[in-house]
Amino acid sequence: MKYISSISVDISSNDVETSEVVNEKIERELQLEMSKIGVKSTITNVTGDDIVISSFVSEDRIEEVNDIVFKLLYKHAEGFEDLEGVSNDPKTAGEGVSYALSKTPSEYGDSIIIGFDTYCGESFVNEAALFVEEIGKKFGYDSSSSVSDVPTKIPGIGYSGVSTDDPVVVITLENVKDLQKIAGMIYGGLLGFENVYFVKRGSPTNILPPGVIYTMTAFLNGNAIDLYDGIKRKNNLL
Repeated sequence: MKYISSISVDISSNDVETSEVVNEKIERELQLEMSKIGVKSTITNVTGDDIVISSFVSEDRIEEVNDIVFKLLYKHAEGFEDLEGVSNDPKTAGEGVSYALSKTPSEYGDSIIIGFDTYCGESFVNEAALFVEEIGKKFGYDSSSSVSDVPTKIPGIGYSGVSTDDPVVVITLENVKDLQKIAGMIYGGLLGFENVYFVKRGSPTNILPPGVIYTMTAFLNGNAIDLYDGIKRKNNLL
């Protein structure tokens, strides 16, 4: 069995956007490290000050891959609040990295990754993420989110506490033809949430707080495709 393993973290020195230079360094070294073990992995989402690294990985290598990702993040981080919130003991875990893991039946690991970032929107971001996860459970193959009311165990890394915000959702697909339908339902459904905005990958948190922004990425055979422009064209948006 293979999985999509997604790790989301704020490694920025500010609360608004990430550094392109840092992202490029992480991506370059990520490709080098993962090529050594034959795993497809990349930065799928860049949302406000958060990045998501997603990997298409076999069950026996989840811990190894997560450990590689965590060490790369720690090596290049400009801010360490999320990274240092991770603990080996669930009782001492604080606000840490967000993690989602879903089984995939596709030989290419076809999936949709949704990353959220908040600015004073912590009180309602989890509701939006759970709504997306539920869409995935009804129409995808497997769906999971980082939202939890107990500390989350992240294989190969440790535990993140329940206070962790900026959730990530992974929805795997049986057939890439399902992508348009599920992405459209996510976009349409989240329009019903006040102060939740769909943005292009790499957009800073330029909103009127309190608010939440999210990005949606297709992860196909190790390639990341930002779905913003595709949904924009399909819906004739400006």
